[in-house]
Amino acid sequence: MDWRSIESGDYPTYIANLRAIGCPEETIRDIILADVNKLYASRRRALGTPQPDWTFWRHPDEISDDDKWVKAEHEFEAKRDALDLERRKLIHALLGDSSIQAEFAEEVEEATQDRDLRFLSPEKRQSMAEATTQWRRAHDAAAQATDETEALRLHQAADKALADAVGKVLTPREREDYELRSSPLASDLRERLRGFGASQEEFEELFKLERRFEEDRAKLRDPQASKEDPQALEKLEAAGIEQETRIRELLGEKRFSDFERSNDPDYQTLFSLAREHSMSTQLANQVWGMRSEVENQTARIRQNPLLDAEQKMRALDAIRLETQAAIIDVLGEPLLDDYQRQGGGWIGALTDPTDLGETGQEIFLPPIPGVPPDGGTEVRSLPSPP
Repeated sequence: MDWRSIESGDYPTYIANLRAIGCPEETIRDIILADVNKLYASRRRALGTPQPDWTFWRHPDEISDDDKWVKAEHEFEAKRDALDLERRKLIHALLGDSSIQAEFAEEVEEATQDRDLRFLSPEKRQSMAEATTQWRRAHDAAAQATDETEALRLHQAADKALADAVGKVLTPREREDYELRSSPLASDLRERLRGFGASQEEFEELFKLERRFEEDRAKLRDPQASKEDPQALEKLEAAGIEQETRIRELLGEKRFSDFERSNDPDYQTLFSLAREHSMSTQLANQVWGMRSEVENQTARIRQNPLLDAEQKMRALDAIRLETQAAIIDVLGEPLLDDYQRQGGGWIGALTDPTDLGETGQEIFLPPIPGVPPDGGTEVRSLPSPP
């Protein structure tokens, strides 16, 4: 008997032949998994190659579906996913879903396709796919621990194992690229910059600032540091102020204003609504720009001593109606309703009856947009946002 008499192009026959010669089940699983994965790896290569890298410095929601890169990526991923589904079904049919080795091999195979690893060579990609799969499984196991201390120990052990693997497999430059693509800090930064339209240079420099800030904050938050330094809390607050100053200096005033906008939850609600309704996300910028202008107008009305509370309320209500009409012109009435349900609380707050004050002595004030000099309530149309 030789190997050619055992090996077969038909997997059920192949498995039956292996069992007939007394091959252990674990070895059979290893042989079949290796063979199936090799077969589908060659079929995947026949699909062509995916895009060499991805715009990790931008949130996926910022990339237009009409973008050539995204179209090619989606087409490749659809074909790849179909092959992976076919491979998983075959493994399940041959080995059953109780095979731990099969499940792990599937996860590693999927991880090798992760866009975060595409900048690496195939050999390093495989090593990092195995390390990240083990890290993910270890964290899942830690989440099942009932003892908090033990859970923390397991989480820390998993993080250390992944860090050791990164240090062993990747060069310092590759490690930096890996963190920019796949670290939790980078993912969080991308979420905060959704709609900001960061350039690669801006993202990388902001990432460095955020990493430095997180390291400083972790030291100040350490319970031991609080015991040894009574001013740890004050230093933590000062670190936050200093971080804002660094970001402002890095970006400049115009881009810093855009940065603040992207960090506003109300803006993110507008951005999401525009995407959900297949509208340009620039519309979110327009409506958000209205908010600042309208709030300045209402503040001046509230502070005007020439108007009594009733006159102020009439003027504020007129501004609210005009604001809603302007937003309808941009978004349409259904989106205005969605916006007011999901966010947009500032629109209703325009007519908040508190802090309207009383009529005071007459003093000269510059003209208030939307309010004529006689104290009436006629409101001119809001200017179009930039």
